[in-house]
Amino acid sequence: MAYEQEDHPKLQFPLDSNYYNITAEIGAGVCSKVYTAQCLPINSTVVAIKSIDLDQSNADFRNLVGRETNTSSLLSHLNILNPHCSFTAGNRLWVVMPFMSGGSLESIISSSSPNGIQEQCIAIILKETLTALSYLHSQGHLHRDIKASNILLDDNGRVKLADFGVSSSFYASSSVYRLGTSTFSSQYWMAPEVIHSHKDYSFKADIWSFGITALDSTKKFSETFQDMVASCLDKDPANRPSAGELLKHPFFESCNGTSEFLVENLLRGLPSVEERFRAASKILEEGVGCYPNGDWVSGLLLHHLMSSIIEGNGNEDEEFEVHDPVFPVESTQAVIPCDDDGEEQQPAAGGRGNEVNAETMVNELMALMTSLDDQKEKVNKIINQLGAETIDREDELEKENARLRLELEREREPNLKLIQVIKEEDQLLHQNERLRLELENEKLRLENEKLRLELEKLKMHISATSNTTTDDNN
Repeated sequence: MAYEQEDHPKLQFPLDSNYYNITAEIGAGVCSKVYTAQCLPINSTVVAIKSIDLDQSNADFRNLVGRETNTSSLLSHLNILNPHCSFTAGNRLWVVMPFMSGGSLESIISSSSPNGIQEQCIAIILKETLTALSYLHSQGHLHRDIKASNILLDDNGRVKLADFGVSSSFYASSSVYRLGTSTFSSQYWMAPEVIHSHKDYSFKADIWSFGITALDSTKKFSETFQDMVASCLDKDPANRPSAGELLKHPFFESCNGTSEFLVENLLRGLPSVEERFRAASKILEEGVGCYPNGDWVSGLLLHHLMSSIIEGNGNEDEEFEVHDPVFPVESTQAVIPCDDDGEEQQPAAGGRGNEVNAETMVNELMALMTSLDDQKEKVNKIINQLGAETIDREDELEKENARLRLELEREREPNLKLIQVIKEEDQLLHQNERLRLELENEKLRLENEKLRLELEKLKMHISATSNTTTDDNN
């Protein structure tokens, strides 16, 4: 299969943080933050920078990021997001990536399409993703982390697969909406052979994750979509199609949509990545881990849907059927429930032993939801108590401030009087100085007048003497 490659020349991005101007935060994790930035030497090109705290990350993770960044830089495909460069800045590792202004598929669904994306749009996105995955497999690489947060779009509708988990959650601003930890949520996308780590796994593990991603992206399923996903979710990896084979499925063969179609029908009018991150951060600060429409158990509902697929008896409205069981059942040892005393319980008549039926799963989900509601109520009570303590503390501070204001007012009056006395003394000093100067000037004037009179007398005496001498000569 021929693959489209990037045809523009590769720019050399600087390996110095001083050449990048950070403009906004668009993501945050346990030990990392993601920013938009301008690369100043390259015409202020907008990039995304993931800044990883090396002090909070283990050595294996740091080595993985460095190794996979170098490996992915050798790949060239229009639908694979390659890092520009990576380097250390102080105690942080910077991974500089192209900025995908449309954000991740996950953030688009969570912020604007909580009920799923229309099938025409998701077909285009999945086909582009599958093309990238087919290329990746042809180069001998597994992705290992196919999910909606690693499928990115730019504002022109171009789709790119973030490679090797280096860019995982770069734009997943909606991750705070998801229930549970990242490990918990990632297991939904893992193939059975990956979860059962004692088993070998191959490229087909990515196909399973691709099927789960497709299932999680839309809520209305056509027959060809159902058939495509069912082929991905076969418990036997050998029965799953390769990425190249899957591209020939009728669901993708009939897909002739374009990037312009995505722009018009999906991306236009979306909040920016920065706005989505701020909205997600606000929800996180408020302590509510849910979708904007309140679907805070979406992960559990997906789990219920997957359980229905296991049974091969999907929702009647959706008519989703998978004939083979999806998750493997350990055949070496059955799971036998026990009562509170540790005695083994026998399965109910007509039961399936260690298999889970949909009704049981629904009941367990409802019980779990009730339990979670109880926990939420307890948390709210604690928050209210903390709020009351905060109010009491604020009242105490207000009283203390009032007391200090009164003391300040009492101190102000004598201080004002003292200031007035000082001002009056200053005025007297200035007045005395003025009088002293006037007196000095008067003394000088009198002395000058005295000298002037003596000078006049001297002149008159000289004149008289001169006249007498003249008369004597005559």
